[in-house]
Amino acid sequence: MRRMPLVPVALALLAGIVAARFTPGLPTGAWVGLTAAAALVGGALLLADHRMRDGVLSMLFLSVVFAAGAIRHHVADPQRDTLDWRHHCPSPAFLELTLRSSPEPGSRSWRSTARVEQVDGLPVRGTLRLYLRRDSTAATLRYGDRLLVHGYADTLRGSLYTTSDHYLVLRHDLTSRRSRIERLRMRLLHRLQNGPLEERHAGVAAALTLGWKASLEPDTRTAYRDAGLSHLLAVSGLHVGLLAAMAGLLLFWTGQDRRGRTLRGTVQLLAVWGFTLLTGLAPPAIRAALMFSLFIVSHILGRRTETFNLLAASAIVTLMADPLLVADTGWQLSYSAVAGILLARPLIRRHAHPLWQSATVSLAATLATLPATLLTFHRFHPWFLLSNVVVVPLAGLALLLALAYVALPCGATAWPLEWLLRLVETFVGGVASLPGAVVATQ
Repeated sequence: MRRMPLVPVALALLAGIVAARFTPGLPTGAWVGLTAAAALVGGALLLADHRMRDGVLSMLFLSVVFAAGAIRHHVADPQRDTLDWRHHCPSPAFLELTLRSSPEPGSRSWRSTARVEQVDGLPVRGTLRLYLRRDSTAATLRYGDRLLVHGYADTLRGSLYTTSDHYLVLRHDLTSRRSRIERLRMRLLHRLQNGPLEERHAGVAAALTLGWKASLEPDTRTAYRDAGLSHLLAVSGLHVGLLAAMAGLLLFWTGQDRRGRTLRGTVQLLAVWGFTLLTGLAPPAIRAALMFSLFIVSHILGRRTETFNLLAASAIVTLMADPLLVADTGWQLSYSAVAGILLARPLIRRHAHPLWQSATVSLAATLATLPATLLTFHRFHPWFLLSNVVVVPLAGLALLLALAYVALPCGATAWPLEWLLRLVETFVGGVASLPGAVVATQ
């Protein structure tokens, strides 16, 4: 652990957050008292034997981190927040909302996330999931728009369904940086959908490059899901990592000296954060961008930093920013997948053959995420290794071709992307149709 000092810190912080989550009735003062008790025990041990100093000091520090995680969760817990909108929302009520994402069309409604500003004129805080009836009015809403909604909010689920007859747009956000990025994203989506690419392939390209899954056809979603490749259609660490790796490969000629590493790392950072902005600053993309940025900066500086340390550092930052992420499936899958891959590094390096490395990476990531996957989705895909070994290496090329098509939607960029996506579609459909492609665990 001396080579990875941040790993026990991250684990202690995570343990404190989880402990607070499962003991909601325990007051904040109890965690402070536990920390004080640990300090007294540590002081007694130090007086008994000064040779135990390093171990005792480490124990005291981790105890403080544990308590800090619990207290941070208590502060962020909406059940303890007296100003959370759930505690002040009669039925029906007038809610003033600010959209935190542009609405995306679903099967029966448009979905968005909104920050609650007021309930019946009372200033409150918190977020909810907003469902809007499918109509032309909902399609015009964008990130940052301010709405006044009259309806019955579900305080248990933290959601609200409404129609165009029951909400009023108070203000369109046209000046903030995030809203400008979102308008650019929507313009690029419009160009992509109106280009020469086939409609079903345009939906896949939109999911890969813009994080827009609403245009995916149901058959495409089902085929990718049954083949164990749903993660390819949701912007995540895989896409950010592939983009960073492809940018590094294209700049192989820069060499390994300080100047070459700086140039290559700068381009990778620009690519990673540019892609994160382009996909609407989705939380999984932000987490992945932060994680890979630490890796890239470490490589630029030429320091032999333990990668588990960097993973732990990004986990500490994200959990301190939002401790409720500990219950988020995306957060769990992101960090467990990367941890699994890092643990499998000796096996990955044992053979230099790309096929062996790809299979080992896919197997390690899948096994590491298996507990969270089974508990959340109750499904297992036995053919995941076959599909990931073949498709994931092609995903990097597909991502680059899709980005080229988004920038310049014409026949020259559409043809190679169409050909590659058709090839992937054929293979995915074949794997999804194999016997036992989906095993339900519930």
